[in-house]
Amino acid sequence: MNILIVTGERSAENYASLLVDEIGIIDSSAKFFSVCSDILNKKTKKVADFRDISVIGAKEAFKIANKAYLLLKKIKEEIKNKNIDLVILMDFPEFNMKIMKFAKKLDKKVVYYISPQVWAWRSYRIKALFEYTDLVIPILPFEKTFFKVRHIDKKKIAYCGHPLVDLLHDKMKDNPKRENIILIMPGSRKSEMEYNCKTMFDAGRLIKNSISSFRFVWVVPEYMDNEFINKQLEDFEFIETAYDAHSLMRKAYFGILKSGTTTLEAAMLNLPMVVSYKISKMSYYVGKALIRGINYISLPNLIYGDQVVKELIEDKATPEAIFEQFSLLHNNSYLYNDMIKKLKKISFSLGDYPVTRKIAQSIYGIV
Repeated sequence: MNILIVTGERSAENYASLLVDEIGIIDSSAKFFSVCSDILNKKTKKVADFRDISVIGAKEAFKIANKAYLLLKKIKEEIKNKNIDLVILMDFPEFNMKIMKFAKKLDKKVVYYISPQVWAWRSYRIKALFEYTDLVIPILPFEKTFFKVRHIDKKKIAYCGHPLVDLLHDKMKDNPKRENIILIMPGSRKSEMEYNCKTMFDAGRLIKNSISSFRFVWVVPEYMDNEFINKQLEDFEFIETAYDAHSLMRKAYFGILKSGTTTLEAAMLNLPMVVSYKISKMSYYVGKALIRGINYISLPNLIYGDQVVKELIEDKATPEAIFEQFSLLHNNSYLYNDMIKKLKKISFSLGDYPVTRKIAQSIYGIV
């Protein structure tokens, strides 16, 4: 069987890597092709690199529209020319839903793993999502209920849990002692970092001026070029850099994190945090106009159904506001420990290990 996997960012690619391993156990003759960066590149034949078009926000999307068109054209040709039997699409809906329709019209088997966030915005996509797929695999616990109440054919939905359960399984077995480390994670894309680094770094300076014993560590993607990193660190000589996010999440005292999968990883490793998120003004207002009925943007809060971690979005994301949230938790052990207790509850709701094995079995149940 020839399988094409299309990812659009690092988190999805990590989950795809686990999936390739599990499918390989079920079907040793499977041949894999992928749109990826450098993770799946080791396990599949790389068709294209998503980093060419991976951006956040409407303004940023306009800049890469031509590249996205050419990449889409190339992937369609691959589906035809490589005799692809199964297309597995992972998140990245603006791009992947176009591939979804194309592949299904060619009578290919189509699986959407990490379903689009139709519960948050543009819910009209639900019809197309299930019309042009053979199986939809959501990874958030409330998504299964969302689809169920809309009377979607349950045979087309496979909720098995969140693949982070597999990625972090070994790291969740013990609880190392917390150290005086402030973990800073402004995103994995340059476009995200350009909006979030300075605010977070300035907040770090405020904390450092208040309590000198803390270390400040920025987790940078391994593929990020040194010139860009050094530019962001100008005037912030006290900030260290590292690559191993999970190791630092286990032992850091506090996290200043951009909204995204990172916040759920931190929640599963019981790291108290504040969420700070900035994008372009245009992207912010477009997003705000489209999203309806959602009170939170960070995954810990969405899954818990209430505010567990403070969210500081756009104009509210200031160094002073971040410092205030740190001080609130640092000066009140009850609030600090209460956040940890709530984060543990989130972990328990994400499914039982191994999740990806069940996902692979569900996929092979329709081929």
